[in-house]
Order: sequence, then C-alpha cells, then structure tokens
Amino acid sequence: MKPYYERGGITIYHGDCRDVVAEVEAGAVDLMFTDPPYGMAFGGFRGVDANVSADGARQGIRLVRQALHESRNAMSREAHYLVFCHWESWPDFYDACSPFFSVKNALIWHKDRGGMGDTDMEYARDYEVILYGVRGRRAVSGKRDGAVITGYPPVRSQLRDHPTQKPVGLISHLIAKHSPEGGTILDPFMGSGTTLRAAKDLG
Repeated sequence: MKPYYERGGITIYHGDCRDVVAEVEAGAVDLMFTDPPYGMAFGGFRGVDANVSADGARQGIRLVRQALHESRNAMSREAHYLVFCHWESWPDFYDACSPFFSVKNALIWHKDRGGMGDTDMEYARDYEVILYGVRGRRAVSGKRDGAVITGYPPVRSQLRDHPTQKPVGLISHLIAKHSPEGGTILDPFMGSGTTLRAAKDLG
C-alpha cells in the first residue's frame, strides 16, 4: 500500500485501518494510541448533518476489535496501548481489547468543563475514559501518577478540525509516559492527526 504522506518519521496511509495495520512491519510498534469511534452514533459537526462512519454501537466495537486483531503482529512484545472510549461503551471496549492486551487501568481525562447532555437530570459529562494496557512488562516512564489526568482542557469547538479532537498537550503527556524515546506509535483512527503532531514534536 502506498503512503498518502511520508516525511520526517511520519507516515500516513489513507484507507481502511484494518488493511493498513496488517501491513505494518512485525514487532515495529511500541505504542498504539488511538481515539476510535465510540459506538455512540455521533451525528453532525459544525452544522453538517452527517454521522461518523461506523459509529453505531455494534459497528464501532466490531471495527475496534478487527483493527486490534489485524495489528497484533505489528505490536512489539513490550507494547503499550492507550484507547479512548466513552463512559457508556467502555465495558464493551474492555471486552474487545482484553484478548489482545492486558488492561492495567482505566484512566480518566478530567476536562474541567461540562459537556452536552441533560443539564437538569445528569451530572456534567466532563471526562473521558482511556483504557491503558500492555503486552509485556515495560514500565511507565516517570513518576507514578494518579489515574485521573487534569490540566488539559478540551480543544474549543471553534478551533477543532474534527468533532472529537483531543488537545496536543494531553496526547504529548501520555506519549512521553508510554513510548520509549524514539519509539514508533501507531494510530489506526487518525482523526485530525493530533497523535502524529505530538509524536513528531517528541521525536
């Protein structure tokens, strides 16, 4: 498969992630860091009435499971995994991920800002879940942090290029903890490319 973009250690393929990850060199990937469809049937962004492809509950989880299956040979023996998911679907994500890596924690990204939802009947939707897992015994870098991550507010809606875009600072913080220096990072669900930006900045 021919790369869509290739420069300075960054390679982007435009295609079905299940096809792309199956072609990655065996054992080359140190960290899979991805923000896949949540299975929430997300609809509309900036006034455009269009759903996120494969984001129905069944389709989203199935797609994640298939991508993990196809990428299993690309992952190193000491690979780490960070997979964003939603509070309503994280049990399904846990089940989908467990055959491929040992889930160590459910990290919580506290956005310090309320989200959408029923403002009368619900607590603010001010966090997202990140499943953290490993294949081997490579330790997390730096000091032992708590599982709740703060200090990284969401990208404001008027600045987003993608409806679920994550802040570069958050991604950089986690890459530094979960990838060896000079490591290779795989993101099957690239979105706006925040993972690529953070990985490039960190070398």
